[in-house]
Formats: sequence, C-alpha cells, structure tokens
Amino acid sequence: MTPDLALTYCRMIAQTLGLDDTGLTALVRGTGIDEETLLHSDGFIDWDGTRQLIANAHQLTDQPDIALQSGLRALPAMHGPMGMAAMVSPTLRDAMRLFARFNNTRTRIFNTVMEETPERITLRLVFAYPHDSAIRFLTESAMASSYACYVMLRGRPLNDGCVYFNYPAPPWADAYPQVFRGMDIVFDAPDAALSLPASYGDEALHSHDRDLLWVAIRQCEVRQETLRKQGTLSDRVLSLLHQEPGKATLESIADQLHMSPRTLIRKLKQENTRFQQLLDQTLSRRAAQLLSLPHYTVAAVAEDLGYPDVASFRRAFQRWFGTSPSRFRQQ
Repeated sequence: MTPDLALTYCRMIAQTLGLDDTGLTALVRGTGIDEETLLHSDGFIDWDGTRQLIANAHQLTDQPDIALQSGLRALPAMHGPMGMAAMVSPTLRDAMRLFARFNNTRTRIFNTVMEETPERITLRLVFAYPHDSAIRFLTESAMASSYACYVMLRGRPLNDGCVYFNYPAPPWADAYPQVFRGMDIVFDAPDAALSLPASYGDEALHSHDRDLLWVAIRQCEVRQETLRKQGTLSDRVLSLLHQEPGKATLESIADQLHMSPRTLIRKLKQENTRFQQLLDQTLSRRAAQLLSLPHYTVAAVAEDLGYPDVASFRRAFQRWFGTSPSRFRQQ
C-alpha cells in the first residue's frame, strides 16, 4: 500500500461521524484496511483506499459539511512531528514554512506551496490527481485544518485573510463562513489556497522552544527520507540530492538511477517537476540549516553548496526566500 494519506486523518472522519462498531466496519469496507488499523495504526492508506473511505463516509451521513468539520479537528498536535515543529517555531511564518516543507510526511495526495509578497503570505495546495468529489472533500478538510491550526498557533482569530477554492460554490456553501470565521471566501479560484496578511508572519509564537524545534525537524526529516525510498522518481532524486547537497549534477543523479539524463528529464516531466526545481529545494533547505549555525559565514555556506562565488549564492538565495542571506540570518 503506497503512503498517500496518514491514517490519523481517517480517524478524524470516523470521530466526526461518531461511528459505533458497525459504522466503523462500513467506513473501512473496500479500503484495504480493517477497523483495528483505522483506530490504532500510525501508518498510511493509499489513494484508492482513500477514495473508497470518503465514498463510504458520504453514505454514512447526510451531513454535507463532514469534510469541513473533520478538518477542524486536525489541529497541530494531530499532524505528528510536522505539527510539533510548527507549534514550537519562533514565528507564524516559520510554522507555515514547516507545514509546506514537511507536508509530504503526512500525504502525497497534494503538495503545499508557500508564496510570499510584501503584502501577503499564501499557502497553495497542488493536488496530484484530477479534481473530483474525493479531491473536493480533501480540499475542504485541508483548508479547514490549515485555518484551525493558524488560529490556534496565533492564539487569536484570523482577520483580513482569504480562503480560495478552485471549484464552484457547493450547495452547503453557507457552512463555509461558519468554519472560516473572519475570512473572505472565494470560489472558482485558480487554486485552493489560504492567504494571510504578511504582518501575521512576524508574530512570535508563545509555544516556541528551540530545542524541541530541532528534535521535531529531525523526526520529520527521518520520516521524509523513509517515505522517499518507497516513493516516486522525484522522491528518489530528492533522496540522492540530499546525500550530496551542492555536489550532485543531473548527469551524476541519472547515472545512479541507471538512466540517461534525457530519460530522467522526461520522467520527471511526467511527474510535473524538473531537476532544477528539486535541486533548488535541496539547496535552499541546506542553506537555511547552515545559516542557522553562528560559525557558518555566508561565504562558507556558498562554498558548501558548490557555488563558484558568494554573489551567485546571494542571487539564488534571493530567488528562494525573497531576502538576502544576511537578513535571513538576522530574522
């Protein structure tokens, strides 16, 4: 069974429905898991099983906003090490970055992309499957969870934000304002996304704990590495890139995967990604880690990552994070 969705989220659906033993049996029918696995496993369910579980959930209730209500239950503590890392982050911006960075430790059905402008911070969902009723269910649940997490982390309501949905308003659209209080809601948007004022990102989190943060991040990285070994070609490429940050090339990675560079480019394109995108992801992560260490100068980080000079590294860093390495370190 491929690790497409953490079973934790399936349990939240069951809890929202308030199912008894008979209901649990009906919920997992045809999903490839049993009631014991649903209730106690920390594992995953594959995409076919996820779709069947969602279909079963709809048959067990006439409550149209079940996905929204399930999502509201998914507070940071329910997201495993990723949620813990977010809880002990220094600022809300750092927490949002960690949710985007380690989203793939909880699901492969969608990626979370974080985008920043001087005015807004936006988390956008990019799904791996075409839009259908199951994807809409997961969109509602994921957006409700994101909203609930940031309200909890911030410790007060979200205002002046916007939630975007890339589908028409459903018949139960009047339930959305009750879930996303204080937010503007936009349907038929290009993407599913949650956008907040950039000023929110600077707000300190009262639960920040530096030691716990690094422990949680390390747990996320270990989980990420484990899942990559059984994942897509993109995951395998990332795993190899992480072994030699700043030294690996398209040619060397292709050789390790026993294929030509042209074949590697073509197969990555089939997964809607590029080698340079995966390389940037690896280098930016390594750069952020090294800059957090006081004995690493900007020049030393540039050398570690294989850049021919500091100016080239500064340009790449500006592209990744929208700021300079020095300012990033100060923040």
